[in-house]
Amino acid sequence: MSRTNMPDRRVNQFHPGQVWETSRGGLWRVERIENGQAVLRQGFDGRGRIKRKEWDDVLNWVLYYDPDYDDEIPEEQMTT
Repeated sequence: MSRTNMPDRRVNQFHPGQVWETSRGGLWRVERIENGQAVLRQGFDGRGRIKRKEWDDVLNWVLYYDPDYDDEIPEEQMTT
């Protein structure tokens, strides 16, 4: 995923479909935003337990996957 073309709001807030990595290495998929909170499901596929966080509480979390930008290949991985 190339983050050079990704707007800041995509990495500063939770958005449905995204997968985030915690500071301890766990993966959480954003299922939906509801009443100002992100509803997260554990695991890349989002089949684990449910957790809720404020929609912009991404401190110490890293965006792992974003479905809106999954077709972009990082420059360092491009082949000629």
